[in-house]
Amino acid sequence: MSEGMARFSLDEKVVETLLDPQNKVIMVIGGPDTGKTTLVEELASLFSAQFRVGVVDADIGQSHIGPPTTIAWAPVRGKFSGWEKIKCEDMYFVGTTSPSGNLLPVVTGTKIICDIARQKVDKVIIDTTGMIRGGAGKILKICKIEVVKPQVVLALEREDELSSILRAFKGMRTPLILRISISSKVSQKPYLHRVSYRRRKFREYFKDAQRIVLLRNKLGMRDIRPGVSLYNRLISLKSEEGRDLALGIIDKEEEGGQLSIYTPLDASRKIAAIVLGRVRVDLEGRELP
Repeated sequence: MSEGMARFSLDEKVVETLLDPQNKVIMVIGGPDTGKTTLVEELASLFSAQFRVGVVDADIGQSHIGPPTTIAWAPVRGKFSGWEKIKCEDMYFVGTTSPSGNLLPVVTGTKIICDIARQKVDKVIIDTTGMIRGGAGKILKICKIEVVKPQVVLALEREDELSSILRAFKGMRTPLILRISISSKVSQKPYLHRVSYRRRKFREYFKDAQRIVLLRNKLGMRDIRPGVSLYNRLISLKSEEGRDLALGIIDKEEEGGQLSIYTPLDASRKIAAIVLGRVRVDLEGRELP
């Protein structure tokens, strides 16, 4: 077992492959509670001794870098010592906490954020959601691999649950598929734990939110659905360059098309457009029906 890989037993040949400078993008896939994020943490520590390292967090439901509903990346400087120590550089708003019904935005966001990260660091590690089952899970992972084009895919699986996904790349030189045994120290997280975690992440994100007012007719607006309430709707605030600057929560729509929004974004920042999410939350982080 290599130094720095305390919870995963990777043989020296695998470590040597991962440390190869030509293997710049490493994607970690697996079902729920297989230790994907733990492996990402340990890889970040391993790589940082020799390379500039970035982590792309594409787990939109249990995100560590950006708020839930986003795909985000951050550089890791030195040995990994906790998610709270690394700062989000860029994010892409998917607008929901599950890839189900949102496969294209998840793949698009992962590609966009990974491309940004790879321009700034030597090694990019991609964490992913646990959605692997059924036709949707298979399509999601296959398309994500084909579009992002990682040099290495680390597959954490119980028995052969990833076989239908990995079979699509059999015989190909790229990506190199490495199956990794799941650590015995990995624990199962109950559903309510996941809900509680998202609530805490939302609450932390909006703890310093301030109220701003935007004119609806001055904004680009995307994903407006007739008959859908805007109250407590989670949104993304986009720059003129199309970058997701921050998230917001719509408080109300006032007379004259004024949107009252709570956001941690500095009020002086220019907002060109908003994107409506499918999630409704309050400032305490509670997800609303």
